[in-house]
This record gives sequence, structure tokens and C-alpha cells, in this order.
Amino acid sequence: MKTFLLTLIISLFSLNLFSQQAKEMAVYAEKKDNDYYLVRLVKDQSLPKVYVHSNGITKLYKNYNDLKDIVMDFPGMMEANHSTKEELVSILKKADHFYEITSQRKDPKNIEKTIITVYEVYKGQKRIVEEYGSLYELFGTPYQEAIFIN
Repeated sequence: MKTFLLTLIISLFSLNLFSQQAKEMAVYAEKKDNDYYLVRLVKDQSLPKVYVHSNGITKLYKNYNDLKDIVMDFPGMMEANHSTKEELVSILKKADHFYEITSQRKDPKNIEKTIITVYEVYKGQKRIVEEYGSLYELFGTPYQEAIFIN
């Protein structure tokens, strides 16, 4: 278990290289009922923050003291890191539009082979808005702030 947690931490922090100017980076999200739970790495901190987005408001969900406690509350994080299935990473609300941002690794050992998909959610229906071949392609788009949060 310790080896896995160490691997998870290292891979999460390697993602931090992408977000040099952002204060937080979305790394995992989970939808439970109508609420979204958002796990974000915080620049210069060793422990991610977890937020809940409920009824249009995003607020801190809970203060955690250990990564193991976050993984216990969100066991999907363990599978998502090495999964090739599509995983929810973040959400974004712009004006009257609501978006879900997902990632899907084509090779679970290579983060650079990841497709980022942006879905618009409207009245319970999802439609693909954009697909990007990597996190690099997300820079400069209107959706980058869903992943790289200032």
C-alpha cells in the first residue's frame, strides 16, 4: 500500500510541472448523486485539497491530514491513475454553461498519451464540445481553467 501511495504521489506531482503558473491543478473528480467532489493539487503543498460542488457552489469539502484518508474517501483515485477508461477530472461553469472535463489514457504508463474531452452538460444531457490530444493542447483554450486553477 505504501508503494502504491508513493507512486500515486509521484505521478500526481509530475503533473504539477504542467501548472507552473497555476495555484491548483485538478487531478481527479467524482460525481455522487448531484454533487461533484474535486481533488486538486495545490502548488507548493504536499497534500491535495478536496472540494465539493453542490447547487452551483464550490467549497472546501473537508480538511485532510494524510493522502491515505483522501484515498479512503475516494477509492476511485487508485484505479484512475492506471486506468485506460475515461475518468472525470474536473468541472467548469462559464456563464450559463456547465462542462465536465474528462481524461482517458491510451497507455496507462504514459501520461503523454492522454485524450482530454470537454463535455457540455445541459438538462442532464452531455455532448462533446472539444477533444484534445494532450494536456499541452488544453493551454490557451477557454477550458484550461478547469484544470489549471488560479
